[in-house]
Amino acid sequence: MVILSDILLFITTALVLSVTILGIVLRVRVDDSFTGSFLLVLVPLSLQMCLTLLSNYLGRTLTDVQLASFPYHIYALGVTIFSIILTTTILLMMSRYLIMLLPATEEQKILGNRLLTIFISLFFLISLWVIIAKSRGNWLIAHTETMQYHFFAGSMFLVIHGIIALFYIKKATTYEEERLLKGISSTFLPLLVLFPLDLLFFRESYFKLVYLSFAILAAYLYYFISRRYILTYEQADVANDQILNQYGISDREAEIIGLLIEGLSNQQIAKQLYISPNTVKTHIKNIYAKVGVNNRLQLFSLLKQ
Repeated sequence: MVILSDILLFITTALVLSVTILGIVLRVRVDDSFTGSFLLVLVPLSLQMCLTLLSNYLGRTLTDVQLASFPYHIYALGVTIFSIILTTTILLMMSRYLIMLLPATEEQKILGNRLLTIFISLFFLISLWVIIAKSRGNWLIAHTETMQYHFFAGSMFLVIHGIIALFYIKKATTYEEERLLKGISSTFLPLLVLFPLDLLFFRESYFKLVYLSFAILAAYLYYFISRRYILTYEQADVANDQILNQYGISDREAEIIGLLIEGLSNQQIAKQLYISPNTVKTHIKNIYAKVGVNNRLQLFSLLKQ
């Protein structure tokens, strides 16, 4: 079980970190506020996962003498406080992002943000008090308690986010809002099952199964970051007829390319053209083969020439 938890912790951290780096690259390239709002969640999440991985590694490799040394006590104190700050930041940013997505009035969103700020600030102060009081000044105990339980406990609040997102899915006003709310609900509602499993099998481990939900969330957010980037900055305004004729694109394939340029998904294209999603996929696959590309980004770049 120890080896399994270490492998899962490494894979989860690597996935979250890689998605965050890719998001940062896109943010720097296009300076898009949409991507920036995602990074407000992804950056502290990546730091928290890296911190957990580092603490797990040091706990496995250092000797008892090294773990009892003064420098390690200072490290344990710093990690304890920093981890509590990161967990609080993740909860705050995730909550604010969810409020931003909800189809509510501006006054309601402002009120929601204020109430959440007060609630999460109390969570931060109570966390500090409980961990420090329980450890009684022993920062090794505080460090262990924080890394094993605090982020795990804070994650339980995200179940509420999943429930709220599920409730508002049908009230979403745009396609992107609907998909994001579905992503949040499908990511955090499974925590109801993962929490008991963690208490049974990973209670003493730095890794928790609930962290897999954060990896899924990171991948889901990157899907929207890349989609936003393609639709906003890389797609052509109209299909290039000269290029279409050059590569022997049929009328139906040209029609599908035009809908791709408009930002429609495969399901939306299928609905508009009264064909099945599998037929749409087949047409897109044939288009890629004809023009020699592998994805929409490459296709849009070609059409812009």
